[in-house]
Amino acid sequence: MLALRERVDAVVIGAANLRADDPDLMPSHLRVVVTRAGDHITPAARMFAKNLGGEAIVAHTSAMSRETRAILQPHATLVELGGSNVDIPRLLEWLFRERGCKTLVCEGGGVLAADFVAARAVDELHLTIVPRVLGGATAPTCVEGSGFEPDAIPDGRLASVERVGDELYLVYTFEW
Repeated sequence: MLALRERVDAVVIGAANLRADDPDLMPSHLRVVVTRAGDHITPAARMFAKNLGGEAIVAHTSAMSRETRAILQPHATLVELGGSNVDIPRLLEWLFRERGCKTLVCEGGGVLAADFVAARAVDELHLTIVPRVLGGATAPTCVEGSGFEPDAIPDGRLASVERVGDELYLVYTFEW
């Protein structure tokens, strides 16, 4: 993951991932969290640490309160990009226009990944298969939300496979 982050202009995660894992998103110098209202996102999150260098961005909707904006503003660039959900095409356009971002990695979660797929903004899908069994109705999945019709998304093409110990790293490419 670190090698992948190093090759892109920005790393994007959803607010649930930020709350659950509190990643610093390094070595990327453009770190983006996508949230509707900023609930439970605090300046203490590692991605906002000033010593990391670069910029932290909070892409949010109009639902974010003035109080939350005031708390986060000193620690991140706030960008309002939608009413009820952050508009992914607008986010990508903003990142390109305002920050020169041409490539990024979306680390999920599943809802954000589904939003990127729905926006046809996925060129590659990187999957890691590890020998750990999780399951059940509340287990996280690669793409969540309401799902897609069978022919809505083109099938990915396996571009590479790498084995490291007991783990497999798969890369699929998509042609829209």
